[in-house]
Amino acid sequence: MTQSASNAPTILLEQANPYETRVAQLESDGRTLYLYLSPVDDLPGETNAVWVRNLIEAPADSDRESMQAGQAPLQKKAACKHPAGLPLPAKNELDLVWFAEGTGVALYYQGALEAVVPPWSGLDRIQGYAREALELDVATLPLPQAGSPFLDRLQSNLDFWTQRSQADFWPRFRDQLLAWYEERLGRQHRQYFALERKYPPMAVVEFDLPDEWRSPNADFDRLYLTLGMSYQPMPGLERSKENAASKAWTEIITKGHSDLRQLPGYIGRMALYPWLSGSFFFYVHVYESGQDGPKSDYIFSEQLKKV
Repeated sequence: MTQSASNAPTILLEQANPYETRVAQLESDGRTLYLYLSPVDDLPGETNAVWVRNLIEAPADSDRESMQAGQAPLQKKAACKHPAGLPLPAKNELDLVWFAEGTGVALYYQGALEAVVPPWSGLDRIQGYAREALELDVATLPLPQAGSPFLDRLQSNLDFWTQRSQADFWPRFRDQLLAWYEERLGRQHRQYFALERKYPPMAVVEFDLPDEWRSPNADFDRLYLTLGMSYQPMPGLERSKENAASKAWTEIITKGHSDLRQLPGYIGRMALYPWLSGSFFFYVHVYESGQDGPKSDYIFSEQLKKV
């Protein structure tokens, strides 16, 4: 087979996730079409890419020649549904839907699922899934069959973002969670809003520390809780060996002192950290704020009495 010369890469579609931490790019070099997922700017993470389709005839064997030349490899003939290649899709027929946690993305073509870079992309040398794939090649697997829990997960992503596009969804969520807090802790003192990012919406709520939570060995008089972390799942669970699925939707609660005015700011920045870093908080995890003030670093525990 004679491969045509590759062109300068062309980006057909580009979109950042709502957290502004990852960017998805659908890129063609005239031979292949790949979906890339990369961290934004200097945020942690690696670039992952899934093959979407060949635009020219497929090679008989795995395309090591292209990889050695620094080009995106073609999918081999036996591993793709259309070995003669497919045309470049029209941009207006393409859509991207993010995983709820923002670290994975699905590509839809004419309303049908075309390819997925999942949050666990890169594990076991698998980058993702594509409708055009018939078997594993260039780190791309075929899409799971109908009835797979993975397809249910993709539908839940659609439902998640449909809900959050409703103007009243966040106010209703916020007010219901705040009412749940106040039912157990009494009326709040005040709220501090985390305004460093447009998304996710987040606040820190201050309460009097209940008498039964006071300790004779400490002078804490306040209780601080995040309001909004559980609005979306924490990322990174699929990359952990810990059985932490039940921790995906969580809020932070900590004791503090009313004189320590910088504490709500520390907590607000800490609450945003999972979506900035692509990793989750679990008990015994340590968060270092980078600040020099007292009580600015934290270790997570499940020992504090549950609300």
